[in-house]
Amino acid sequence: MKILVSGADGQLAQALKNVWKYGDLMLPAESELNLTNRDSILATIRQYEPDVFINCAAYTNVDGAESDSDMAFLVNGTAVQWVAEGCNEVNALLVQISTDYVFDGLARTPRAEGDPTSPCNVYGHSKLEGERATTTATDHLLFRTAWLYDAWGKNFFTTMLRLANQDKPLKIVNDQFGSPTSCSALARQIQFAVENEWRGLFNATCLGETTWYKFADTIFNSLEHRPEYAPCGTSDYPTQARRPAYSVLDNSKRLSLGTDLMGTWEEALGEVLSVSSSQFFATR
Repeated sequence: MKILVSGADGQLAQALKNVWKYGDLMLPAESELNLTNRDSILATIRQYEPDVFINCAAYTNVDGAESDSDMAFLVNGTAVQWVAEGCNEVNALLVQISTDYVFDGLARTPRAEGDPTSPCNVYGHSKLEGERATTTATDHLLFRTAWLYDAWGKNFFTTMLRLANQDKPLKIVNDQFGSPTSCSALARQIQFAVENEWRGLFNATCLGETTWYKFADTIFNSLEHRPEYAPCGTSDYPTQARRPAYSVLDNSKRLSLGTDLMGTWEEALGEVLSVSSSQFFATR
């Protein structure tokens, strides 16, 4: 099986590289597979003729999307349409990664795949456009995930490790709820889904829910040197884009189809901590 992966420098692509031990995993550089250019996308797909295209590339600057909506919609929406076009040409499965941000976060119960979408910011709207584009691929698999992080890349986890060493008091939002999901856990689930021929839309987050503050607290409890930190509200940390207050996804559909390869968010965090550099922490 030949698997073509976009976003080679991103944290999810790195996790796929680490996890996917079978098949021919191809991760061309962005200079070769440029998602802002239709000709580049189609030429790359024709060159590699993959059986599966996993689109890990995305415009993920949530605040930046508010002032750069054209680029957000180009990468997260229009480019997915071009990828679907190329996949149809070579009869490849398109695997697309979407987000909890397609919901507004006003509900206080986990959102299922069939619940009405209602993004509260430009980024969410652009990712929803990408979901619609994905369905134009004859063969497609779509995952909604949330709060992605891992031991590498720029994310909440690595940011907390960095800030922990700066000896500055921190305030961390405690009124936004979600399910921290490691890229490694998601990568395993993607591989399982592809190999078992899943199709359609699935939620794919680690199980359970927490807040950013409690997530950070769990991280800091594993450090030799804990910073000074306290909870705060969303209103105390203004951003350009509004964030969903409750971003928990219902994983029942995914769990009904096979063994859970993602586990709880605490289990996934333990795995990430175990592979992180010992210079940052000592696991208790």
